[in-house]
This record gives sequence, structure tokens and C-alpha cells, in this order.
Amino acid sequence: MRVFPAIAVVVSLCGMHVPMASANYAERPEVQAMADRLAAKGLDRNEVLKVMSEAKRLDSVINAMNRPAEKKEWKDYRPIFMKSARVKAAASFYQKHQSTLERAEAELGVPVEVILAIIGVETYYGKNKGSFRALDALATLGLDYPKRAKFFLGELESLFLLGKEENLRATELKGSYAGAMGYGQFIPSSYLAYAVDFDNDGHRDLINNPVDAIGSVANYLAKHGWDMSYGIASPVSNAKAQVERMESRIDVKDTGAELASKGVKGIPDAWSSLPLDVLGLYGAKGEEYWAVTKNFYVITRYNRSPLYAMAVTQLSEDIAKELGL
Repeated sequence: MRVFPAIAVVVSLCGMHVPMASANYAERPEVQAMADRLAAKGLDRNEVLKVMSEAKRLDSVINAMNRPAEKKEWKDYRPIFMKSARVKAAASFYQKHQSTLERAEAELGVPVEVILAIIGVETYYGKNKGSFRALDALATLGLDYPKRAKFFLGELESLFLLGKEENLRATELKGSYAGAMGYGQFIPSSYLAYAVDFDNDGHRDLINNPVDAIGSVANYLAKHGWDMSYGIASPVSNAKAQVERMESRIDVKDTGAELASKGVKGIPDAWSSLPLDVLGLYGAKGEEYWAVTKNFYVITRYNRSPLYAMAVTQLSEDIAKELGL
């Protein structure tokens, strides 16, 4: 879920000094406290510390966090994902997993093309799941990346809980530089909260099982409020005055009718009573403006970047055309 993907997190050190790591992460007081909390939840404290003694600081992880793709403008970000080869790959994945995708749409209320677009953006349908050891990535960010230390230390703790719940070895799990794993790039806390055993084999395997991954991506969006009766985004004009900041977070509150009364043109008639927002993007041909619904907002719960959400939206449209959905 790139998350924030992800689910991906857009952060910057802004010149902040990053302390050097302890020779042994297990000796850090934050880790000792984490081991106590995990012991209270049934894990072996000594085993937790043993695993943490094997964790390594990765400067490459910190460097990657400081230059996320989401810092690009839309005109540069869009071409990364909007390629015909990715649409063809979606069609191939669909042919293999059509019944699962259709079941996910029927049972969880998330369109096939949106599920496909998420997995396509996140890992190119499983081809690029990430090569960082999740333990190292999360230890580095939780213990040697001050600006987001609290968040990633929580994810590190969730990694151990996930290992216990799903019988996974923390030392063997690999993923993104932010610790996101599997086809849909779920961070550990999201894996625990939203992963589903979609093939009913007794395990929630998002790393090697595309069936569970499909159901879990759909479940994540459904749990965050996806509504099949809504669209996602539609181009509008005369909307500059409604955008406080270009390529920034959205807040769906004004109805389509209210935005139209403020001069925004091109809002679909069916959206007149829906809560919307206007998103401004720096496109290849200049500024562009989009009316976006709460479904667009839901995609930003997977990854908070509006650029990510628009890439998923437009890729899903191309996929739907390719598959005749």
C-alpha cells in the first residue's frame, strides 16, 4: 500500500542531524522498553532482543526517505506509472486472478480496476516487492530517524506482533525502504488491521499469496469508506480560486452544487449533492484542476500523496478500458 503507502510516508529531515546508531540496537533503551511491552503481549523478551541485536542501520533507507517520488510535480510523477506496459501487466494479472478480483468487488464493494491499479502502482503486480529487510528498515527509521521515530518504532513493534500472529520470522521479511511488504505493500500495523485470509487457508499471506493480497487491498479501501456509488475524480475548470495550495491534501466538504455556485465549471451533474474538493496539479500542459470525491480521499488513506491517488485513479481508468469493465 505504497503506501503510505501502503501504505508510503512523505517526510524530510530538513537538515536535522541523524545520530549514529548504537553498535547493538538491542541495547537501546527504546528497544528495551519495546521488548517489555512485547513480553506483556506474550512474546519472548530475550528472543525479541536477540532479533534486534541482528538489526542493521541502513543509511540507504534514510536517503530514500529523504527523496520520495511524491516530492515530484505531477507532470514528472505521472509518467512513472502511466505506461501501456503497466496496463498490459494488469490485464495479464487479471486473466490469472479474474474470479478472485470479481469476488473482491462483489463482497467488499471495491472495483476490480481500482484493486488492480493499487497493486500495479505498488509492486507492478508482484514484480517489485522490495529488497530491504523489514527489520533493518524499521529499526533504522524507528531508532535513527528522529522526525518519524515514534511512528516507525510503532511499526517495528507491530512487525514482531505480526510475526507472532502469522508465524512469520521478522529476520526473513523483505519489503520497501519504509517497511511495507507484499503485493500491496502493507506496513506491519496495516497488515495486522486490514489483511484478510481471502482463500480461507488459515493464513493471511500478503507476501506470496495474490489471493489474500487482492482481498486485503479491497478490504483496506472498504474499511476506509469506499463507496461504489461515487466516482473518483473529474476534470473541472475555473477552479483556481478553490485551491488553497497546489498538489496538497484534500478535504471533501463542499457539495458539487456549492462549488458550482462559486464558479467551478464541469462538475458532473450526478455529483451535485456529493461532498467534493478541488485538487490542483502541475500538469505537463500547465495547471489542471480536478473535482474529487471521498473515494479519492480513501485512496489517500492508502498513501497520503494526492499524486499517488491520481496515479491510481488514472491507471484504473486505463485498466478498465483495456479490460472492457
